[in-house]
Amino acid sequence: SRDTRYRMEGKVCKMIKKQNSWDVIVLHRQKHKSMMERLRSRQRRRKAHLAGKEQSPTPPPSPPPAQSVDKDEDTITAQLVEPVIESKLLSLLAESLTLVPLQLDPLLKKLQTRLSDRKASIGDVHVIMEKLSAQNLVTLEAGSNDVSNISSKVLDIASAMEEELKLAEETRAEDKGNGDKVLHDDENRVGGRRKRTGEIPLETKKPKLLVIEELLSIPSVREASSRKVSEEVQELLNASTTMEQMNLNKFKSQGISKVREFCTNGTREECRRANRSSKACNKLHFIRVIQKHTDKSLGDCSFLNTCFHTDTCKYVHYKVDEVYDDREVESKVRELKKKDATIKPIHGLQTKIVPAQWICSDLRYLDLKALGKFSVIMADPPWDIHMELPYGTMSDDEMRKLPIPVLQDDGFIFLWVTGRAMELGRECLAVWGYERVDEVVWVKTNQLQRLIRTGRTGHWINHGKEHCLVGAKGNVDRFNRGVDCDVIVTEVRDTSHKPDEIYGIIERLAPGMRKIELFGRQHNVQPNWVTLGNQLDGVNLVDEELKRNFYGKYPDGNAMQPASVTVNPLLAIT
Repeated sequence: SRDTRYRMEGKVCKMIKKQNSWDVIVLHRQKHKSMMERLRSRQRRRKAHLAGKEQSPTPPPSPPPAQSVDKDEDTITAQLVEPVIESKLLSLLAESLTLVPLQLDPLLKKLQTRLSDRKASIGDVHVIMEKLSAQNLVTLEAGSNDVSNISSKVLDIASAMEEELKLAEETRAEDKGNGDKVLHDDENRVGGRRKRTGEIPLETKKPKLLVIEELLSIPSVREASSRKVSEEVQELLNASTTMEQMNLNKFKSQGISKVREFCTNGTREECRRANRSSKACNKLHFIRVIQKHTDKSLGDCSFLNTCFHTDTCKYVHYKVDEVYDDREVESKVRELKKKDATIKPIHGLQTKIVPAQWICSDLRYLDLKALGKFSVIMADPPWDIHMELPYGTMSDDEMRKLPIPVLQDDGFIFLWVTGRAMELGRECLAVWGYERVDEVVWVKTNQLQRLIRTGRTGHWINHGKEHCLVGAKGNVDRFNRGVDCDVIVTEVRDTSHKPDEIYGIIERLAPGMRKIELFGRQHNVQPNWVTLGNQLDGVNLVDEELKRNFYGKYPDGNAMQPASVTVNPLLAIT
């Protein structure tokens, strides 16, 4: 996060300031020692004057070379090491985090190989090690001064110092090109001495923070390795198994698909204008329907082909442009005819198609036990959603009391819900003995294949989608998993007319199994399905066992009222 990045950035800045502060301390100690020597010299001259010795004062002795002085802390830290040497040594220590303990002599040899135009001494190494030890960045063994432990912070300091030297080099090059070889005295003088050009304070280089931010954003080797492993694991988890691939191949379209895509530009004129071409694309287009009462200035109708008043509506409507040049599809069809290609049965998939069956009935009175057991149930109930609807509705108690459990022991139920029925539908699933395991969402589009913004349902917000709850009951291991998606994007048609894509989803989920649809209408009848509803055209049954059970319960075929008890005439004779 941004806060974590700023905290890390602040830590690195403190480390760099700490390194610069050490050089200031070294210069301060050196200045302090020089002042002490001058004070002792002044005291000796005063004593000589008081003793009456008339002789010139002795000059202050010059400080001895560092090599001849005992290597106590004050003497060692008086030496100044070039930043380049210190940066290279820190890089060596960062690379040797796991190679401790380290001896200083081999470390000096490795350091010398990295310095092309400079020469480092063992004294330089001692000075840097003492400095790092004082900052608790390394641990030195007593007596031998070998490195026994290296802190992980050395890695951050090394990278930051290396970047600082690069910035200093760039600054020197810019200053040299501009003729400005001298930096401001108040920024480059510490303790009366001019700092070396490479030791530029952090606050004088604003872009340094940006560079450090870029360095912190670079993933480490461990992070990159972990990310690569995670991506490989995710790829393996998303890959289809052999069984899943075989299952998907069962439902691939046989032959050539005649499905065509709609052009997003709408009409051919808009398509040519958008593509700046004299010819429209090969996708499906629309034609404006302009009647005598149409006012073009009003624009498109909000409901388009679902408008209830197309004969009088003054807005613009559309119809599909049937004229198109499908040369590519026709050529493929000719190639298939030449090869005498035929659609072969899919291995492992039942290809027998049972004609559509339906029963006009009132589900409140129909004895569902006479229909047998089904693997899949789909229902679009007439929920009472407290809105004016063009069909009758059922109360919440009537929905809960429906004998749905007698239709199924093991399988799935697909229950369409909307508005307040979303909570009621979940309650009904629990009452009927189902566990909600999934949910299909139908995103509604209009005739021009654009999202609907003026839906006819919704109390506060216009509804542009519907939900289909999926419940499971009993053992469902024999059904196909992971074949389809849970989102349907398709065009709205008549009121309460659900998308045909739901039948394909269910068929691929349960191929060749018995299926029943409740509260269906004539447009809902499908092959391999039994449809029940009070708006169907009579009774049409094909399955002999189903016909025998139904007409045994309803001899006259009337299932719109409770079944009448028939009396045997022979038993009625006394």
